[in-house]
Amino acid sequence: METLVIIDRDILPEPIFSYIQSEKIKICEDNGNIVLSPIRNKPNVNELFGMFNDGRLSSNDFIKQKDIEKELEN
Repeated sequence: METLVIIDRDILPEPIFSYIQSEKIKICEDNGNIVLSPIRNKPNVNELFGMFNDGRLSSNDFIKQKDIEKELEN
């Protein structure tokens, strides 16, 4: 089984630090080689905003607004 370690980029020496842009790095061993892989941050689905929105209306607020409009139509 592969050993997996996750570290902060800040603890790496400068020559290595400058090559990696992400904040967290995954370290694992592969056939005797140490592999450093950046961990890309993925947005939380609950924090996403609509594509045509100006960023002020969250997805949850949009759904609430649509529910209110449906109630008013009935």
